[in-house]
Amino acid sequence: MKILKVRSDHGGEFENEPFEIFCEKHGIVHEFSSPRIPQQNGVVERKNRTLQEMARTMIHENNFAKHIWVEAVNTACYVQNRIYIRPILEKTAYELFKGIRPNISYFHQFGCTCYILNNKLYLKKFDAKAQRGIFVGYSKRSKAYRVYKSETLCVEEPMHVKFDDKEPGNETPEQDESVADIQVTEDTPESDQIAENEEIQETEITPDAQNEAASDEAQDGSQQANQSKNTFKYKSSHLEDQIIGNQESPKRTRS
Repeated sequence: MKILKVRSDHGGEFENEPFEIFCEKHGIVHEFSSPRIPQQNGVVERKNRTLQEMARTMIHENNFAKHIWVEAVNTACYVQNRIYIRPILEKTAYELFKGIRPNISYFHQFGCTCYILNNKLYLKKFDAKAQRGIFVGYSKRSKAYRVYKSETLCVEEPMHVKFDDKEPGNETPEQDESVADIQVTEDTPESDQIAENEEIQETEITPDAQNEAASDEAQDGSQQANQSKNTFKYKSSHLEDQIIGNQESPKRTRS
């Protein structure tokens, strides 16, 4: 199978002298699409959109920072080439390219917690033998995994890794359990009896008791009003010999 034409945009990774020499050497015609017209290169643009949608979902599902988008896109492309099946050929892209069926038994969930065997640093007797990390992809050059370590803020490629794959939907939040318990207790007969007793106690209050409570409130209000009237507020600039009568009485000064 020989490539006859290659169509790309005017990106610097394609429009350069080494790539043009490579195309002339192998007899490949290099075509360009018009700027901002993705319809002229629909296959590539649809593939880019698929990778972008998958990477966005993987990042927001695990609450990752946006700077992890490179690892998310690489992992999405790595998985797509090994699991997508052609409708007509019933083969994956990896099988069409390599001629053998890929092995996906080593696949793990993106963003799951993993533990790395610490075989680099010198360990004392009671030091931990494993370090915690986050699984972010697969290595392209070796049979290793790519793990993000929050302690060092870098991505490593270890081989001895134990994974703790998460299963979304199986865990129930504590808040939902508490709400369910409250709803169950509210529907019990004991709660109904308590509510009825409270209603009966409210209806047993006589009108005389209500009148007494209202009169007490009125007396308290009048006392507070009298106290506010009797309080005398004067400035420090007023002299004592200019004040007539008691200082606690309302202010009366000479003209």
